Amino acid sequence: MDLLFAEKILKIIRERRDVVTEALTEGAVQDFAAFRHLRGKYEVWSELEQEIRSLLKRETEEDD
Repeated sequence: MDLLFAEKILKIIRERRDVVTEALTEGAVQDFAAFRHLRGKYEVWSELEQEIRSLLKRETEEDD
């Protein structure tokens, strides 16, 4: 995977997760269902970031 491409994707993921974090922490959530929805989105972004980082790590270890 092209490292520059991966870094751009990771930046987008961090930005989107930050938007969710901001909504959760600044009280912009109308009800518990909306809170659960945002919390789920946060978890998905975090898991996606971890998966990409794991793939990058495996790829760099294979290159060595």
